[in-house]
Amino acid sequence: MTGHGAATRVDIDQLRARHRIEDVVAASGVELHPTGRSLMGCCPFHDDRTASLSVGGVPDRFHCFGCGASGDVIDYVARLHGLSFRGAVEHLDHAPIAPTTPPVAQRPEARHRFVDVPVERAYAVNLLAWEHWTRPVNHAFALAYLRHYRGIDLHPAETVRGDRLVGHTGTAWASMTNHLARHGVATDELVALDLAHATRRGTLIDTMRGRLVVPVRDEDGHITGFLGRDTTGDPRAPKYRNPTRTEVFDKATMLYSPQPLTPTNDPVVVVEGPLDALAVTAAAAATRIPVMACTASGVAVTPTQADRVAALSPGRPVLVALDGDAAGREGATRWVDLLHGRLGHPVRVVDLPDGRDPADWIAHHGPHALGDLLARARHPAPPAGRHHCPDPAQQHEPMRPQL
Repeated sequence: MTGHGAATRVDIDQLRARHRIEDVVAASGVELHPTGRSLMGCCPFHDDRTASLSVGGVPDRFHCFGCGASGDVIDYVARLHGLSFRGAVEHLDHAPIAPTTPPVAQRPEARHRFVDVPVERAYAVNLLAWEHWTRPVNHAFALAYLRHYRGIDLHPAETVRGDRLVGHTGTAWASMTNHLARHGVATDELVALDLAHATRRGTLIDTMRGRLVVPVRDEDGHITGFLGRDTTGDPRAPKYRNPTRTEVFDKATMLYSPQPLTPTNDPVVVVEGPLDALAVTAAAAATRIPVMACTASGVAVTPTQADRVAALSPGRPVLVALDGDAAGREGATRWVDLLHGRLGHPVRVVDLPDGRDPADWIAHHGPHALGDLLARARHPAPPAGRHHCPDPAQQHEPMRPQL
């Protein structure tokens, strides 16, 4: 293309083909690292210290997960040099072809050996991760996602708690890994706590990406691990993710609750998933219905988890409100067997309509439906082969919250 005449579509397509986006970005001084199907580097358009710029993940395009800048090679040059579209086209038309620059591999240790991370150190590292995932932009995204896509308004609950209940990982490949490394967290510690893992190319990337995250805490409030719920809609991504077993996290013993895991006089409701626990907590705060929601994150339950739930509700019935499907009903039976059959702890079961979970129910009917949900609690059916005679005075008495 010469002069200032209008460029044809063929001219622009040829221009894009001659100037590969990867080569132009590398030639502008950005060090690119291979991560999965794309290249990552520090974005030149904002103060980026976490390698938020993805290049080539979508062919011939760039995207920054930090500031949102995106486009093709012409958009990149225009933004980099402050040019108009026409000016960027002319700049590229007169520029030499950028040399093909091989990406620079990051250099974590080729083999990450498992190390025993001291318990107090594990708590400290997990806290750093949580602080990163609850930065204002991440926290705002998490709240907006819950409000717009799941009908869960956490603002009243967070106001009551005076703390942030949810965060978001963002979608960058190594944002949290790089953040913790800058705070002195060793590669082996990141891997041992399942906060990061090595790719086949030897680069270290975040274990959780594109996920809403909630912290799993022990009775003393220490963060032992995180549960992550996919927000990308990628059918290849598992819906939920929890850490593998670490020095401080064990799926077989963990309980998640948005509230402190200390004994309470309020009704304790066992739900199936973290979003159900958040929905119940949000509705309780909005309606001032005193209730604690907790989950073992799924339908599976162990004796240790049942012991912990019983300890939260001394002398009061535990309400089991799992999803209204076959898996949820089977899970509810296991909770009843462990709590009532094994421990002799009083239990009530909340039956939900087919295909509904507590989060769906509350989102559809509104926060005040929490009271109706609790009032649906019934005595569990006696196990096959046993004859259980409940107290006649309570046999038909629904479980109602104390307002």
